Amino acid sequence: MIQFKYQLRGAGWAAATVANGQTEIIFPASYLCDALRDFVDTVQSLFFTDTAKCIWEEEPGAVQWEFRRRGTRVDVDVRWHDGRDVFEGDDDLLHFALEVNRELERLLTKWGPEGYLKQWRHPFPEEAQGKLMRPIKDERERRRVTK
Repeated sequence: MIQFKYQLRGAGWAAATVANGQTEIIFPASYLCDALRDFVDTVQSLFFTDTAKCIWEEEPGAVQWEFRRRGTRVDVDVRWHDGRDVFEGDDDLLHFALEVNRELERLLTKWGPEGYLKQWRHPFPEEAQGKLMRPIKDERERRRVTK
């Protein structure tokens, strides 16, 4: 099981905390890219494809997130720009997607769209969240039917 937290840390800076029960790592993100929107789009794509990745640009460097879906499971590998692996974990894709959505809801409640934009310099990823919620809903229904 993977836990995912995302915090705005000042104008143009954020940090994601990921944990797998054994390891907990904090990854910075810079407003140089719309890190959270890219991340949410990437997680959403896993409902339709077997592999996906996104890159969070930093000053300097980058963090690369790689995802591999195996049926209903997802492997998450995170590397620094120089190729060093720093986090590995796996989770149920539905659980992981719900974890990401909970963070989106928490950010929206805490900051609101205007506060988020002011802190992050990119709009809140409302469209990406909507795209994520559709396959979450479909997967929940599919699992209810097959049980």
